[in-house]
Amino acid sequence: MIKINNIKCSIDKKINKDIIAKKIGCSIKDIISFEIERESLDARFEKPYYLYNCIANVKNESKYLKNKDVQLYEKITINHPKANKKAKVAVIGFGPSGIFASLTLAKAGLEPIVFERGSKVEQRVKTVELFWQQNILNNNCNVQFGEGGAGTFSDGKLTCRIKDYRVKEVLDTFIKHGANPSIRYQQLPHIGTDKLRTIIKNIREELLQLNTTINFDTQITDFKIQDGKIIGIYTKDKFYPCDYVILCCGHSSIDTFKSLKLNNVYIEQKDFAVGVRVEHPQIMIDKNQNKAYWDKLDHASYRLTYKAKNGRSVYSFCMCPGGIVVNSASEDNTIVTNGMSYSQRDKANANSAILVQVFKEDFNNPNDCLAGFKYQEEIERNTFELTKSYQAPIQNIKDYLTHDLNNLVIPTSFTNGYQIKDLHSIFPNYINEALEEAFYDFDSKIPGFINNGIMIASETRSSCPIRIKRNEKHESINTENLYPCGEGAGYAGGIISSAVDGIRCATSVIEKINQSIIE
Repeated sequence: MIKINNIKCSIDKKINKDIIAKKIGCSIKDIISFEIERESLDARFEKPYYLYNCIANVKNESKYLKNKDVQLYEKITINHPKANKKAKVAVIGFGPSGIFASLTLAKAGLEPIVFERGSKVEQRVKTVELFWQQNILNNNCNVQFGEGGAGTFSDGKLTCRIKDYRVKEVLDTFIKHGANPSIRYQQLPHIGTDKLRTIIKNIREELLQLNTTINFDTQITDFKIQDGKIIGIYTKDKFYPCDYVILCCGHSSIDTFKSLKLNNVYIEQKDFAVGVRVEHPQIMIDKNQNKAYWDKLDHASYRLTYKAKNGRSVYSFCMCPGGIVVNSASEDNTIVTNGMSYSQRDKANANSAILVQVFKEDFNNPNDCLAGFKYQEEIERNTFELTKSYQAPIQNIKDYLTHDLNNLVIPTSFTNGYQIKDLHSIFPNYINEALEEAFYDFDSKIPGFINNGIMIASETRSSCPIRIKRNEKHESINTENLYPCGEGAGYAGGIISSAVDGIRCATSVIEKINQSIIE
């Protein structure tokens, strides 16, 4: 097998044996089979084109290795260790990191017990829609909490910046349970929130067949730590002794972090970001990004960055083509926005978070490891107070820049309704200053970004303002057999990186179980 890179293909053609044969200079009959490893769109020029990397089975392959874009392909085989003895392993949280940690443990022959404060996905969808339609918020089951984690109500984006062989394992697992195989090679793969829900349910069914116990609607209330080692966990009604705990509770489990702090688990502050969601007509984004061929390509996305004069980075995050903006609150009397797309990405608006870097020094309390959550909560409550309801405060971008209030230039997709307000009062001055500068810069890159855009407050849950520090074996630095994992622990950001971290932590647990036999 050989790997062939940089195969150009017109946007009106599909990659095929003929195109590959011309690339390496062989007969089409010599190409036995091929598969796409990577697909990317280059839309910088007047006529965009696709670039492919392919894995091909070609006769007399050695003669083509002299080509600069051809190399021998070596398939990576992933072999996870098996557990050599039984142990009680608890997994707290059933988002991507918890799901993949549980899968890794179960495939190793263990029988993990999972605790998820929210409901299984079928009930969770009903609970979330009740909030969006009637403003009835369930604090334990919402966009943040429940089977699948916060990513269940998102775009189902599978992009990540980490280079780890486990990424392929995660993608293959999604494909096995119902995802389109194209996610394996797409430049910006996504599943869509509608299809992701079914995939999560299918993974759950496999886990149950592998003797995993999953406790939905079950919140962890405390931990039992003795002589620096975790030995059990408490729910409202019961104590569960355990040998190992993988903590996958997500970035919004503030009460869980408070319990960890009271139990002296080492937690440190870290920088994060806050800002707003913006919406624009999707057709405007398509025409700007894909030029004259905008109507022949999939809906376009964008990625924007800017460094403000006050030293803060401003950047787009979680851009959702053809999506909607949703209320993602998990606490009463707060507003938290997020973006979501269905698999077809066929809604009228594009949306994205525009975030400003927040330094831990901004928390004004270096002695409280959880001070970042107080900073976060203040913005979320400020947002609610502007409308005194779950209706979001919204403002045209051009009006934000001139401190005016006018009717919206485009209809918003926000789920819970809106009121037009001046958003400056929500944020500290340094956030507003950075946002204003960035909007002018973004408008120079995407003309119409200011005049055809609206902003919805506030986006505060893109990442976690803490890190539960761990060692090189993924174990808490001061609490033995506790494995902080995923976004909530400060070690991931998104579905794929969280899932990979779940595999890493579970593998470390299995290795320690096996090591204990040797000792």
